[in-house]
Parts: sequence; structure tokens; C-alpha cells
Amino acid sequence: MANKRLSNKLSYGDFIKKIENNQIEPVYIFTGNQIHLMEGAVKRLKDILLGQSDGFDFFNFYGDSVSANEILNCAKTYPMFSKKRLIVVRHAEKLPQQEIRILDSYFSNPSAFTCLILLFTEEKNLAFKNREKLSFVSFDLNKKDTLQEIREEAKKLGYSITREAIETLISLVGHDIQYIHKELEKISLFMDNKQIIEKGDIQQIIEKTTFEDAFHLTNALAERNKKKALNILIELQKKGEEPLITLNRIYWRFRLIWRVKELIDKNTTEETILKELGVSSGSLYYLKQHAKNFSYRDIKHIIETIYKSDRWLKTSSVPRDIPLVILILEFFNPKGKTS
Repeated sequence: MANKRLSNKLSYGDFIKKIENNQIEPVYIFTGNQIHLMEGAVKRLKDILLGQSDGFDFFNFYGDSVSANEILNCAKTYPMFSKKRLIVVRHAEKLPQQEIRILDSYFSNPSAFTCLILLFTEEKNLAFKNREKLSFVSFDLNKKDTLQEIREEAKKLGYSITREAIETLISLVGHDIQYIHKELEKISLFMDNKQIIEKGDIQQIIEKTTFEDAFHLTNALAERNKKKALNILIELQKKGEEPLITLNRIYWRFRLIWRVKELIDKNTTEETILKELGVSSGSLYYLKQHAKNFSYRDIKHIIETIYKSDRWLKTSSVPRDIPLVILILEFFNPKGKTS
């Protein structure tokens, strides 16, 4: 019975219910595309386990710069002031397979005084031998759930939103609920006495307030036009655009380009591509053009650089405009071009 319970994949909602009832497992595997929800889950666990003592018993690692032994040494050390230690490993998909195997041996008998969370934000074959000892929490939202979540976000701001408006918003911003919420907040400032957000509101307000957005930045990158890309970035910075939002839009765009490229290579029909990606036919046209201009190697290089920029923005004290400038310069580095 216990194995069945632990091997089940929990939804975000079920996970929250369990931890609020103090049913906290020693090891969690977080997977999915909703980083905002993942971070919310980590915060809830911090509040429950650590309270005011998070500075002493909370540890944050990154998969591309930590070893399994470092994680385990931390996990096997008793907490100082809290009931448990909380250890979070972000970008766990970057952990080499041999490090995963070392962690896997720990999963068979994890420390009772530690809660370890591995965040997998990219797909990876999670072939753990001690899988039955783990609690998997899914942070994926399918199209139906995404539509409902966006309706709920709009409702929190006092508005309803049409299906067309939601689809337009997703095509411009992506599926990440965190950034969708920020755009809805921005849109609400221009709604006057209207109570229903429509497609035209999305197009007018988002394009008006961030005209030189990541779509234009992606175009400049596709054209291999470094000067244009840097000028667009400067315009975004002048408008006070949050660097993490810009970074997310670039990331989302290149994930779409990668997926379109894969689907085209499989001779997938346009109708099927539109249905899977949930974008407009106009957006798909540009995605197809970009897919022709980028190799898989190009896109992989860009996404790896985006990861570095994301980490820099979240952990470094350098001026927040620097990582995005470096991102663009890295894109034009010969290592990122097709040989």
C-alpha cells in the first residue's frame, strides 16, 4: 500500500493539501513547466518546516555546479534550529548520470530530519532504482488546466477573459502562469470600466507597452543582426521591463522554435502543429521561418546561455541589465553558430 501511495504522481493541489496536513516526505521530485508553482511549493515548505530559521537550515544548490556528495553531506547533517533541513536542487536535470546514481542510493534510506527537493524543469529520463521511496509532484498544466488557471488569475484581478484573449496572451507570453499574471496586471491598468478582457485588449496593450518585445528580439536574432538585437534590448531596459520576464519570453520562443522544427522534420500537418502548440496561424508562420534559420545546435546553445543568465539574475549582485547583454553577445559567439 505504501509503495502505491509513494509511486503515485501528485498534482500541485494534492501536494499542498498533504504538506498542510504535515504529511511531508523526505524526498520530492518536482517536474513540469510551471516554475512559478514550483517556487510557490518550495516557499510553502520553507514556511512549514523552517519558520523564521530558514537562514540556517535552508540550502540551495544548482545541478550544474554541485556534486551528489555535497548534497548528501548536507542532507546527513542535523538541523540547527528547525525540525528539518530543507535542501533544494534547482536544474536537477543538469546533474550527470553518475551523480544521480549516488543520490539514488541515498533515496533507499533518506534522513528523517531532512527534506530534499530535486527540481527538474527540463525533460529527463528519471530511471531511479528506489523510485518507490520518492514522491513525484507534477507541475505541468495541460491546455484545459492552463485556460482555467488564466481565468482564475484574471478573476483575482476582478475581470473575466475570453477564450480568444487567453490564446492570444499565451501566443505572446507563453504558458508560464507567473508571467501571464504579470501581463494581466499590466493589462488591468488600461481597462478603464471594462470588465471583460478581449483579444483586442491583449493585442493593443501588450504591443503598445512592450512594442520591442521578445518577438522582435527573436526576429533580430534570427536575422543574425547583433546591432538591432542590442538596440531592442536597450529599448526594453529604458521601459523598465523586468529582465527575468524578457529572458522567459526569449526562452519560451526558442522552445517553440525547437518544437516546430521537430514537428516539421516529422512531416506533421499544420493543423496538428497548431493544435499541439496552441498558437495562432500567424504566429506559426513566423515560427516556421525561424525554424529554417536555426539549427538544433544553435537553439541548444541559446537555451544553455539562457540558463546561465537566469542563474546570474537570481544569484548575483551585478546590475540586472548585464546578463541579457551577455546573452545576446553569447548568441553571436561562433560556438553558437552552425558549423
